[in-house]
Amino acid sequence: MLVTPEANGQNQRQALVAAGLAALVAGLLGWFSPPLWLLLGLSPCSYRLVRRRYLRRVAVSQQPFPADREQILRGHVAFFEALDEAGKARFRQLVQIFLDEVQITGIRTEVDETIRVLVAASAAIPIFGFHDWEYHRLREVLIYPDSFDDAYRSTGGSDANILGMVGLHHLSGVMILSKPALLAGFAHPSGKHNVGVHEFAHLVEKEASEYGLPSEVPWMVVRQWVRYVARELARPSRHRAHVAPYAYTNEHEFFAVLAEYFFTSPELLKRRDPVLYAMLRDMFHQNTASLLPLVPPRRQGVGRNAPCPCGSGKKYKACCGRGGDKARIAGLDRER
Repeated sequence: MLVTPEANGQNQRQALVAAGLAALVAGLLGWFSPPLWLLLGLSPCSYRLVRRRYLRRVAVSQQPFPADREQILRGHVAFFEALDEAGKARFRQLVQIFLDEVQITGIRTEVDETIRVLVAASAAIPIFGFHDWEYHRLREVLIYPDSFDDAYRSTGGSDANILGMVGLHHLSGVMILSKPALLAGFAHPSGKHNVGVHEFAHLVEKEASEYGLPSEVPWMVVRQWVRYVARELARPSRHRAHVAPYAYTNEHEFFAVLAEYFFTSPELLKRRDPVLYAMLRDMFHQNTASLLPLVPPRRQGVGRNAPCPCGSGKKYKACCGRGGDKARIAGLDRER
């Protein structure tokens, strides 16, 4: 997703290979005497087709970063604030490209620039340590006005307790996020939950299983992680690690919940289980326990009796802060 000299060189090589194959095909087709203009056009067209997406990214990344997006990142995203200037420039590029390529649509709710930037930040955080990463599956993010049920209905009933989901089947390539939950995840600096990071961690896992892990992730760490998760899920509840019980739903939720801890409360995770923290550090190729303490003091988190930042008019404890893990049943039908 990044625009770098290395990425540019790789894309150029891919384009040249495509052009060479097209020239070879054109030569073979010459035996059947097709129109000459068709033969002459195959190779350059193939080159431009392969280069087109990357060159668009170059153009997008060269555009000035909008001041309102900068303000949103600085005011809401602690991860961004902790980065040095080179890291901030890289993060801005990821946000710009993501917003150019992925559609963000509100379903019965308004999607303003804050929501768009927080979705893009959620996507950038888990993959920030990777130099060659694509969200191949993702085409659109749907923003719901509240939590929803297994049938994607946001009715406010007792079954509407899903805050985020990576779609399957007819919703393949789509992610659904609850607007209040997305806002709450970035509103409370001392929290351990961030539904945006949670769902994009699921997508990282799915992408890695289909397209392969980034080269930065050692296979030894992957093997260690698989063994660790199998051992943890088999433990009796009284002997499990000190993380949210929802993590023990299955190995996919374990990964996503631990990703939330790693990117929102890394010092807590490291203190509770240094081995687990080290595995996540090596998998994500980031050291968040050293990064996030560098964040300058921010405004206090949302109090339980304060108005919810989602704008619902309810108190935080009765809206986005309610229910802990019971209210965080995030996408169970991903693994069904």
